[in-house]
Amino acid sequence: MITKLYYQNPDFKLIEELTHLIDEGEIIIFPTGIGYAYGCNPLKVTAVERIYALKRSDMRKQLFALMCRDLAEASSYAKIDNSAFRFIKEHISEPMTFILPVTNKLPKQLKERKEVGIRFSLSPITSLLLEHLSYPLLTASLPVLQEEIEYLTNPELIDELYGKEVYTILDGDIAPGLQTAVIRIEGDSITELRPHGPIVL
Repeated sequence: MITKLYYQNPDFKLIEELTHLIDEGEIIIFPTGIGYAYGCNPLKVTAVERIYALKRSDMRKQLFALMCRDLAEASSYAKIDNSAFRFIKEHISEPMTFILPVTNKLPKQLKERKEVGIRFSLSPITSLLLEHLSYPLLTASLPVLQEEIEYLTNPELIDELYGKEVYTILDGDIAPGLQTAVIRIEGDSITELRPHGPIVL
């Protein structure tokens, strides 16, 4: 199922319905601004486990990110010192995943992690949704099951391939099909673990 949400003239009843369903543990696919990703309430153990299953990933090994509303929300889950704060603030509108040490507020099913990925939405539709949630979205990229990049970037084709696995696909139009740069921040050390660029099939 595809859900259309217009950020310039939003249907607040629809947003309320979506937030309630995510609160209760439903999984969605949503636009990040450069691609599409699974998203769920990180406080719901069963929802997190379902995303790991959909990704065919081991919870003990796979590091997923939290899509946060803003830096204030991110600082609840990641340790952001002054140096990290300045760097993230400077690059917050760029396609980056920031790898940071965790705080003790990380959801219990992720607490064994020493690091957490932090992302910020580049999609106005997702930003609107995040404004109405009381937590970030646990975020995981779609698995690469097709050779055609369109199956990761076109909401209609995503629905064809993944629609039965999730509650809905939030339509953010066709995405450019890019992946974020991955940046680890440890004190004053900033390391690029992966450059920004096209999704690798």
